[in-house]
Order: sequence, then structure tokens, then C-alpha cells
Amino acid sequence: MRTMRSTNYILILLLMGFSNATITSVASVIATQVCSIKYLVYGLLPTVAFILFLLSGLVYAAGQVFGAETKAKAQGWAVSLLVGGIIGIIITILAPAVVTIFTTGTQMEDFMFCATS
Repeated sequence: MRTMRSTNYILILLLMGFSNATITSVASVIATQVCSIKYLVYGLLPTVAFILFLLSGLVYAAGQVFGAETKAKAQGWAVSLLVGGIIGIIITILAPAVVTIFTTGTQMEDFMFCATS
């Protein structure tokens, strides 16, 4: 009976060590994903925002040729594209600050190994 209890205690201690290693590895995986999202935001969103700005101008200009109803629809689409581009730029500007706010003072600071810019 006593050997069973000591075996259980040893098993519990081993599992605690394993769970600590698992938490560290999970934090590392999360940090890697945060870095890849950061690179995605910096690499893709400004390009998409620029394309949205261009499409907004093209749709607005093309809508001027048609009648009143189609012209109004084209202007609505152009404004939607323009707002989408502006939101993309805002996300690109605010994303690093938001990530810093959520990772400062946490264990994630130890794993933030992607290049800061």
C-alpha cells in the first residue's frame, strides 16, 4: 500500500514536469504564430489596401458613365472599397501596439523572438 502511494506521488511529480514543458512549448508555438501574423499584416495588408484604393477609384469613375441608379450603386461600392482600404491601413498601424499591450507583463515576453520593428 505504501509503495502504491509513493508511486502515485512520483507519477504526479513527473506529470507536473511534463505539463510545465508542454506549457512552455505551447507558448513557443503561440509566439511563432503571433510572429507569422505580424509578418502577414506588414506584408499583405498595405498591398491589399492599396489595391482597394485603386479599385475604389476605378469603380467610382466607371459608375459616372451609367444612369442614376447604377451610378448610385457604383458610388456605394466605391465608398465601401475606400473604407476597406482605410481599415486595412489602420490595422497595419495599430497591430504592433495591440500585440505589445497583450504580451507585456506576461510569459509571452520571453518567447517574442521575431524581429521588432
